[in-house]
Amino acid sequence: MALEDDLKARTSALISQQMASWVVEIQRSIQGHQASLVRALDELGEDVARYDEKIDDNQIGGAIAEVLQQAGGAGGPADYSDLKASIAAIEKGSNLSEVLTHLVNEVTRYAERAVMFIVKAQNAVGWYGAGVANAEVVKAISIPLSADTVFRLAASSRRAERSHISQSPGTGQALARLGGSPGGLLVVPLILRDKVAAVLYCDTSANEVAPAAADAAEILVAFAGKVIDVLSGAPRTGTTSPGLRSSPPAPAPAAAPPPAAESPQTVMFGTGTIKPQPAPPAAKAPPPPPPRAPAPPPAAPPVRAMSPEQQKAHDDARRFARLVVSEIKLYNEAKVAEGRKTKDIYERLKEDIERGRQMYNDRVAADVRDATDYFQDELVRILGGGDASALGS
Repeated sequence: MALEDDLKARTSALISQQMASWVVEIQRSIQGHQASLVRALDELGEDVARYDEKIDDNQIGGAIAEVLQQAGGAGGPADYSDLKASIAAIEKGSNLSEVLTHLVNEVTRYAERAVMFIVKAQNAVGWYGAGVANAEVVKAISIPLSADTVFRLAASSRRAERSHISQSPGTGQALARLGGSPGGLLVVPLILRDKVAAVLYCDTSANEVAPAAADAAEILVAFAGKVIDVLSGAPRTGTTSPGLRSSPPAPAPAAAPPPAAESPQTVMFGTGTIKPQPAPPAAKAPPPPPPRAPAPPPAAPPVRAMSPEQQKAHDDARRFARLVVSEIKLYNEAKVAEGRKTKDIYERLKEDIERGRQMYNDRVAADVRDATDYFQDELVRILGGGDASALGS
């Protein structure tokens, strides 16, 4: 038994000694792997930090903002402050030119360039631009509405057309004088009295005018049309005359003589031809009186107070006269400028002026016309630039 016990003891001791050695080796191996793992994790952390430094937060933020804008403000409440400010600016226009000028300027909030074209004798004639390098070039552009351009599409469809300049070579050629490098473009017709009166052109260097920006431009054009409609709302008396708020007149039994070639048929107001009224002959000036001591100036006649109804009638008449004369100037900028120099505006624009005078007489009550000639006042102020002699005889 002693021998057997001794063998067991020795065997156990050897096994214990070997197991202890194995445990030490295993622990060393584990420690080595742990050190390698820690080093690998440290290196990975350093790599992540280096990549994090390469991230452009501004670029990511801009991309997010662009996506939200195109999605109509998804992810947060829509911001219509710019649109409200644009509407307020357009509403301040007191005449046709001011309304259209404000419209063009405000549209540049949503596009890089905007140009208003007036429809005249089946042509889109450049009138005013914002954001263009040379504003005077705009007035030299005339685009036939029969030509293959987006202007023809917008005028015929009576809807806004959004495209890229590369898809309409005719448009690019017609607008070459504007210069620049347009990409996306938008054309919006301005409808007045159920006719296309003007066309608003917008473009951007980006590939397209964003849908949200296009919607804003269309809203502003429609609102400007309503403002013009309100400005023309003088009361009617007696004879019916075509205007912004009226339906087209019934055809007359006999055809009216065609207007002169130089006189445009506009759609802002009436399009019917009215026989020009001859200007009254100038009275012969009496001989000058003999010199005498200056007399004191006569006392001014007392000003009669107007009732609220009378005041409104006068305000409406003044506003309508201003709008009619503004339209005459809008369609004849060059003639007005030359006429001021040569003091013969009336002779140059006789047919348009008398047509506008007839419209004014048809829409304004006789008692208002007898009290003050607002139409003549606006001719002097708007066409003559405040100089009555510029109108001529």
